[in-house]
Amino acid sequence: MVAQLVRDFPLSRGTFEYEDYRASPTRGNASEFIRRALEDNYDRAAKKENYVQYIASRPRAQRAGAHALFTGSDETLTLSQVAEEVANHPGNVWLPILSLRREDAARLGYDDARRWKDLLTSRAMEMAQAMKIPWEQFRWYAAFHDEGHHPHVHMVCYSADGKSGYLTKDGIAQIKSDLAGEIFRNELTELYQQQTQRRDDLTRRAGQVMGELIRQMETGTLESPRIEQLLTHLAGKLEDLSGKKQYGYLKPSLKAVVDEIVDELARDPRVAQVYGLWYELREEVMRTYRNDLPEHLPLSRQKEFKQIKNLVIREAERLGGSIQPLPPEQGELTTAGKVHQRTAVSTGHSGRYTEPAGGGARRFDGPAVAACVTRLLHHMARVFREQEPRLAAGPIRCTDKKLRKKIQAKKIAMGHKPDDHEDLEISMR
Repeated sequence: MVAQLVRDFPLSRGTFEYEDYRASPTRGNASEFIRRALEDNYDRAAKKENYVQYIASRPRAQRAGAHALFTGSDETLTLSQVAEEVANHPGNVWLPILSLRREDAARLGYDDARRWKDLLTSRAMEMAQAMKIPWEQFRWYAAFHDEGHHPHVHMVCYSADGKSGYLTKDGIAQIKSDLAGEIFRNELTELYQQQTQRRDDLTRRAGQVMGELIRQMETGTLESPRIEQLLTHLAGKLEDLSGKKQYGYLKPSLKAVVDEIVDELARDPRVAQVYGLWYELREEVMRTYRNDLPEHLPLSRQKEFKQIKNLVIREAERLGGSIQPLPPEQGELTTAGKVHQRTAVSTGHSGRYTEPAGGGARRFDGPAVAACVTRLLHHMARVFREQEPRLAAGPIRCTDKKLRKKIQAKKIAMGHKPDDHEDLEISMR
């Protein structure tokens, strides 16, 4: 197999794995080189019949008959038939490699092909979902290699129709997290119990603060000349607009106005503090399964709160009922949301803002505009309250530094890498 890979992929001679094999041609070094060469040349290797033949027949492949290949059913597989099917498959073929440390595999029972078969069979539906393959079209085969330092499983996955299937980095992370969680579930139970306690304490403390702030938002008022200006501008534009008055159907210039209104709402101290607590709780949940936390987004770009945009539009439509004609005085709101006024009509908290529209400007009743702004604050409170049950769900990594360090050390001892603290090594393309 080494000789054939070197012929098929000459550049693989430049890898460290090949140098190690040349210096010491052991089975272990051969296995490492073969694995690296196949990963680096996935697109060409996946359709070769000898790849399936190799994983099913190579030394240390744990056989259950004539070969080591297995799938979710107990039917006898004909190796040559499967190899030909994979080689002639018209669509994408994925080749996951799932690897554990020897001590972890021995301790947890994953030094046996039957245990791997049970695991992969039980999680096959989740893998299909992560690969965007309909369950009825999902096909997979695997073979267990009982290597000395890193027992591992080679898999072959594809869609029977040759059309569906799409695997992203998020999909790979989902598969990895799902399998690692299942493999290490018993050993992590104690750690997760401690994490859950920390989560409950954090949720309780943050929930008390959030609850009080949300109550203030639900019963309070909000004064914002800037939001009033933006709302009156949006209301005038919407009245002349035909078609669906929903955020997704608006032209970019009006979407920019809606986004700015949402971000202006986020500048209210009550909203800002609740949003900060929401982010803190959300990130505690995310730390359970990832270290690279995403950047903080402004409220207008946070998908969990996208409904507030249509609520803004609804309030602007409601405000449109108070429109009255004004003499042609000039003022202008740019699509970027900045005001350039040559004749100032909006002052203080009056709620009156003008812009040219068909040769005339428009007046909005001040109290009506102020009421719209306050209602938006109340809508925001309701949206945050709807988010509370979601924040309380799921394991959360503890915030106690000493306990976190202890958990990290235990996880690394169980197979985590120091940089990502994951339990299962998985290579997949």
